[in-house]
Amino acid sequence: MRRQLWQLLQLGYALPKQLRHPVTTDAAHALIRAQLTNRAARFLAVSRQLIYDNPVSPYRGLLHWAGCEWPDLCQSVTTHGVEGSLQRLRDAGVYVALEEFKRLVPICRAGLTLEPAESDFDSPWTTGAAVEGVTSGSRSRPSRVMYSWPFIAEESAHELVLYAQHGVSDAPVALWYPAPPGVAGVHNLLMDLKRGRAPVKWFSQVDPARSAMSFGTRAALPAMRWGARLAGVTVPAPEFADLDHVDRVLDWMHGRCVLRTFASSAVRLAERARERNRDLTGAVIFTGGEPLTDRRRAVIESTGARVHPRYVATEAGLIGAGCVSRSEADDMHVYTDRIALLRSHDDLLLTTLSEHTGKVLFNTNLGDTGELSTRECPCAFGQLGLTTHLSQVRSQSRLTVEGMSVMGSDLDAALADAVRRVGGPPDSFQYRRASPPHQLDGIVIAVSARVEIADEGAFVNAVYDGLRARGPGQRLAADLWQQARVLRLVREEPQMTAGAKLLTQHSPERSTIV
Repeated sequence: MRRQLWQLLQLGYALPKQLRHPVTTDAAHALIRAQLTNRAARFLAVSRQLIYDNPVSPYRGLLHWAGCEWPDLCQSVTTHGVEGSLQRLRDAGVYVALEEFKRLVPICRAGLTLEPAESDFDSPWTTGAAVEGVTSGSRSRPSRVMYSWPFIAEESAHELVLYAQHGVSDAPVALWYPAPPGVAGVHNLLMDLKRGRAPVKWFSQVDPARSAMSFGTRAALPAMRWGARLAGVTVPAPEFADLDHVDRVLDWMHGRCVLRTFASSAVRLAERARERNRDLTGAVIFTGGEPLTDRRRAVIESTGARVHPRYVATEAGLIGAGCVSRSEADDMHVYTDRIALLRSHDDLLLTTLSEHTGKVLFNTNLGDTGELSTRECPCAFGQLGLTTHLSQVRSQSRLTVEGMSVMGSDLDAALADAVRRVGGPPDSFQYRRASPPHQLDGIVIAVSARVEIADEGAFVNAVYDGLRARGPGQRLAADLWQQARVLRLVREEPQMTAGAKLLTQHSPERSTIV
């Protein structure tokens, strides 16, 4: 309680100053160019300050185990560059898998075992945080991420360039993200405030009056609105607009405007607009939460709106955003001035290059796969020197539907508990992603007909309740999933692999983590 009160006081006190000094276009361009020019030096500085000089850093233990001391890393960067050095270290065993980062398993290499605490991945420099974010965790242990004001300012520079290149710098903006405890809405709000353009609306898929918030979380928004008012800025309060009340969002969208939301929410909005014969020409929608597939893009843009993806992870912040000269629906520029990205055995490994990061990432797998390429581009990002492109971002280890992500292990545990309660054996179920003929994903939970389920609706609700019990992130996901009827029960025998092992997750179409 004391920490939360202190955070709220800092937030309300710091916000007016931040809003009086928004990021300008010239400053944004200068910042990105400078960070690209000094990229290798920034990588080494972050490695020294946040890893080698941090005795509890698990990356420090891995680097020492691999025989890579500070002078060795400096020499490697001089010889092989940032990505070249990271790839050589990855091949030597210096990386952190998703399960290791989530602390589901220890970090084990030959002759080395590390069991880090959740805070050991935090930056030791994170003070005066602007906001605390919480990811969905496993075993009821969500990851805590602190966003500092310098970190938000860095991200706002990229947001400013993104808005400018799509011609909507001065367009009215609405957010359609869950109210806290979900962090996406607050994160997007702070970035817009720092770029000098407060959203005029904030729609929430969950009812702010009924969400399970702690005192600190419940008081954070009033503190932010109070602090902004001192700077003469009006911050909107979240308005309830769940998936059954899409019209509330649609009625706001007239002419030139911007909506930021999950990809699936944008599809629902587009389908409702077509039912009402609404022309959304002039609107730009920035999506995240799930892949912006060709099918989704076609449905959304059939309304006249333009849609572009953004790639964000709670642990890393902004990673990339849609190219105006894109070659495919989800073609994005990677923000290589602040992130190093490797593709290793189909996995994406992230390394943070900013000293303002809340979570320190060094060859860290957050569960995503994707395609990387390098090419010149005439768009604003390309002209600044951001030539790395990313597409086909998917997640193998997390399930993301309706913009909400949970670990597969969490759904597995909730489903196992529900099956156990009705007397079913542990090998009598599985789950898999399923995309219906339209653009909205779902999850099939397949339970053997041998298991007696008297009330199938009650059984599915028990799975949702099992997810809610595993932590605040899972509770938020369960609320949105139940509202969207994501889980679909079928009675069929589980598929078995050739080794007679249960195929717990069958995923012909993967979901993104953003």
